[in-house]
Amino acid sequence: MTVDAVQVWLADALVPDTALPAMFTLLDDDERRRHAAIVHSIDRRRFVVAHAVTRRIVGAALDAPAHELRWAHNANGKPSLTGAYTGVEVNLSHSGDLVMVAVSGRRPVGVDLQRVMPTLDCAAMARRFYPPAEAHLVTGDGGHERFAALWARKESLVKAAGARLTRGLATPVAGPAPVVVEHDGPFRIEDLDAPDGFRAAVALAGDAPFTVTQHVCEAA
Repeated sequence: MTVDAVQVWLADALVPDTALPAMFTLLDDDERRRHAAIVHSIDRRRFVVAHAVTRRIVGAALDAPAHELRWAHNANGKPSLTGAYTGVEVNLSHSGDLVMVAVSGRRPVGVDLQRVMPTLDCAAMARRFYPPAEAHLVTGDGGHERFAALWARKESLVKAAGARLTRGLATPVAGPAPVVVEHDGPFRIEDLDAPDGFRAAVALAGDAPFTVTQHVCEAA
């Protein structure tokens, strides 16, 4: 049996100002409209870098011009390639100044990168959104790290499923990785290596094993 492979890239969104105009030219009309609606300049900058990096990675995977890629979105906002260039499943996450992109050859994929936030009342958040057993896991020392790790798993699941986050937060995902969970069908979730202060996970549709190769790329 052929084991599916997932490629995951990590990039730093802190690029020189001189790199931004060329990155902006890669965006399509929909991305430019979304960019224009963002209030804060730092968030607009991160948006440009995240979407330009995604386009370059996917363009290289498909041997396609990055600026010609087109995306369609389902009712919950999950993007998928459409138009002349398709053939891979893609997902993007960004947190702070970091961007993470996952590419799967055929299975729907979700990736999530979460910053560990020591000032967050994670116990209260977990009681509100997580199943009781998982809420208990985030109490005490190390609770903020466990909260972020569980959230990354849940959000990667939701993004792979193209579903709504509120329902995914209630889905149990704790346990040694990889975990297989049901969310209108099986999904397999793996933890990813992430920089200090972050946690990350990737999920694929189906319960079959997959391999993950992680890369660091230059955004500019």
